[in-house]
Amino acid sequence: MTEATVGNLSIHYEIKGSGHPLLMIMGLSFSLMDWGDELPDELAKHYQVILFDNRDAGQTTSRSVENYTIADLADDSAGLLEQLGIKQAHVFGVSMGGMVAQQFALRHAAKLNKLVLGCTMAGSACSIPANLTSLVGGSLLDFLFTPSYLADPDNKKKAQEFLAKTSLFHSKENGFVRQMQAIASHDTCNALQDIKAPTLVITGDSDVAIPPGNSDVLAQKISGAQLATIKGAAHGFVYSHAVETADALIKFLL
Repeated sequence: MTEATVGNLSIHYEIKGSGHPLLMIMGLSFSLMDWGDELPDELAKHYQVILFDNRDAGQTTSRSVENYTIADLADDSAGLLEQLGIKQAHVFGVSMGGMVAQQFALRHAAKLNKLVLGCTMAGSACSIPANLTSLVGGSLLDFLFTPSYLADPDNKKKAQEFLAKTSLFHSKENGFVRQMQAIASHDTCNALQDIKAPTLVITGDSDVAIPPGNSDVLAQKISGAQLATIKGAAHGFVYSHAVETADALIKFLL
């Protein structure tokens, strides 16, 4: 793992594998560790996988504590690619990271090859409201995983141990508030038709955090977009259903 200077940020990132670059953008509060190992390692067999911490999350640091927008986070992502000398990449964003990926597609189209939007939304009037309350004093297990997944003792233990390790790097109070304010500014409802990159929209059919109907909206409004729904998966499908997620991405990105 290493750092890249982008504006007033020191962005913490990790690169796995080789091949065409694949930039993966994590969601609200979480760090690059929350991808787990299984999905990035599987993707790294085919691509140069770039994981990083958004501002106010993980080990990315900033010399500024000002508020920012989802568009600013997209510019951070583009700046990281520039610092790495990467002219064009596939981009996969989940949850808030999917919002960032939408803005990346709109603001930095020349840097984008293919786009993958995971368990995310367009915001504003064309969206089904998200339920993020579990991130504040609630159960992350219930937020990320289905009751049927957690009913397996091995799954539950594995998830508990994973979150105990990764939660140390989740956003702290003020940083969390700033990320939430950025989400509140997100609205691509009337701009989705301007996304020209080949797009895959992927979600779990049991997501209670960002309802899967939001993925239907994205797939309908982005010209030519494909929709993949993972059965029995919730908001944390990239961890609980890593193999299925990797298969869908690899098939789409070929």
